[in-house]
Amino acid sequence: MPISPSEASKALREISETERTSSSAQRYARAAPYLILWGAIWFLGYGTTYLDPRWSVVWLPLTIAGAVGSGWLGARTASREQRYDRWQSWATVGAILIALCSLFAVLPRLDGPHIGAFFPITIGFGYAVVGIWHRATRLLITGIALTGLTLLGFFWVPSYFALWMAIVGGGGLILGGVWLRKL
Repeated sequence: MPISPSEASKALREISETERTSSSAQRYARAAPYLILWGAIWFLGYGTTYLDPRWSVVWLPLTIAGAVGSGWLGARTASREQRYDRWQSWATVGAILIALCSLFAVLPRLDGPHIGAFFPITIGFGYAVVGIWHRATRLLITGIALTGLTLLGFFWVPSYFALWMAIVGGGGLILGGVWLRKL
């Protein structure tokens, strides 16, 4: 029995929607472990900084551990085809590092709270852009929330900003990662 053009069109739309939903779920599943990892790092880093600002040097080993962990996650989850495209990942990391070094070269010296807000705002912006480009609404919302909550804590509770970022920033990234896993 032949199908009508309208039935065929409806079936194609449903197939397209299913494909889009499946693609989003896969992207979210790939991004979730990174958010959870970095949420834990932020919780430890900002929490330690809150306890004693002199201990903020803990960020160096935490950042190195996060970079190694992110590399391990990427290598573990990359398909064979993606492994051949690693240059894009390394080029992106290089571009980000060059941009950050350039910003720090031209900006006035940033103190603890300012540097503590700079990175979450920059990362929130990155999540928002990725969410826009990949039509990943949850990443867009995570980026906007991270930026907004960082600003709120910076201006609303400046004396507790590091604690705020440990709980809201680190906890928010962990919750965002859990949210990305569930579709």
